[in-house]
Amino acid sequence: MQMEKEMNGLLVLAMVSMLCSFGISKECTNIPTQLSSHSFRYELLSSQNETWKEEMFEHYHLIPTDDSAWSSLLPRKILREEDEHSWEMMYRNLKSPLKSSGNFLNEMSLHNVRLDPSSIHWKAQQTNLEYLLMLDVNNLVWSFRKTAGSSTPGKAYGGWEKPDSELRGHFVGHYLSASAQMWASTHNETLKKKMSAVVSALSACQVKMGTGYLSAFPSELFDRFEAIKPVWAPYYTIHKILAGLLDQYTLADNAQALKMVKWMVDYFYNRVRNVITNYSVERHYLSLNEETGGMNDVLYKLFSITGDPKHLVLAHPV
Repeated sequence: MQMEKEMNGLLVLAMVSMLCSFGISKECTNIPTQLSSHSFRYELLSSQNETWKEEMFEHYHLIPTDDSAWSSLLPRKILREEDEHSWEMMYRNLKSPLKSSGNFLNEMSLHNVRLDPSSIHWKAQQTNLEYLLMLDVNNLVWSFRKTAGSSTPGKAYGGWEKPDSELRGHFVGHYLSASAQMWASTHNETLKKKMSAVVSALSACQVKMGTGYLSAFPSELFDRFEAIKPVWAPYYTIHKILAGLLDQYTLADNAQALKMVKWMVDYFYNRVRNVITNYSVERHYLSLNEETGGMNDVLYKLFSITGDPKHLVLAHPV
């Protein structure tokens, strides 16, 4: 009996040793690289040293392991309008969420929540409100107007929004979301007028360009994105703009903002379809090895509002 216990003990120790060895020897494949740093990427993309750029980006793009499955599925589905409805079955819970029996937690609208004026939270909210009211409409949309070829009163903000930043415009998307949430939380009419003016100014830019495209930088950045050339996350910025406009619709009832979102999505739906048609779905996935923000998320939200299968189709491969 004693011998059996000792043998069992040795067996356990051997198994633990093997597991520990495996754990120690297993290499982590999710280690941040230099390209994970926004500051480094900005320095790289701003450099005139083309050799350095090629060396850094040479092994950056990787193809997902499920490309082979999508190769035989996605092109057929995305290119034939009559087949797009079948994609809804993959995400039917978006249209028919599970119903629970009995009482369940429900989301409380920001319109129905107010903070205690004597609380530190209310003071923080007022600080945020003052900041949003301080921002100037012309300065916010300066680069959008420049891209659309319109007159540019005011002066572009600096930082991420400076005219030569490839991420310009994404702060404006954050502003649209923040102002919509703040208005829902306070019903401050001055803020309502200002954020509505920003939406109207952006709409004028979109109409002037006439394609549905709306951004603070030219569409040439997406040409580089699709050609697998160095570019600083254009879809990341577009996601912020789409999300901000959608918040303006859902939280502030701005119907114009929803029309703008749908027109933008039509534009990008056609771009993605052209890449897959002219090249392959693998090429599309290869280009997506770049920071795309929450494009899937905002497109799923849009689909939940419109029920348009095109929005669901684009949400999945983007």
